[in-house]
Amino acid sequence: MYQSYNNYSNYNHNCNIYYMELIPRLEEYIQDELQDSAYYKTLAKLAPTQRAKDLIMEFSADEAMHAENFQRAYFMITGRYFMPQPLEPVVIEDYEEALKIRILAETKDYKKYGDEYLRAPNKYLKDLFFETRTVEAQHAMRIPILFEEEA
Repeated sequence: MYQSYNNYSNYNHNCNIYYMELIPRLEEYIQDELQDSAYYKTLAKLAPTQRAKDLIMEFSADEAMHAENFQRAYFMITGRYFMPQPLEPVVIEDYEEALKIRILAETKDYKKYGDEYLRAPNKYLKDLFFETRTVEAQHAMRIPILFEEEA
């Protein structure tokens, strides 16, 4: 009987440690996703076709939704909302180079959120990270379409 209680206590302790370590990561994720959304908004202005612009704006909306979803998780854990820092100005000099940069960033995020999925101790967080990672993968797979779009 004591062993069972001890295992439950250890599980709760480990979960508490996980949540405390997750808080600064969620802050980073919220900030990053807001910055990514702004990046895509700027990139859309350079899109050569309406189809390309619409797709890029969809990416921007997805990234903003990720930030909202992470903000909700942050609130559930801390009881308060995270106040993001002002966003960095977005400067894009070359449309195609920006697309290449985004493919690398999206695949990096895919891996990062996949790792979070594997560590998450409950279904809510597992679902959050799985869904986010799936959308990041979709972005990385769809960006090559934009190389083919010409005005």
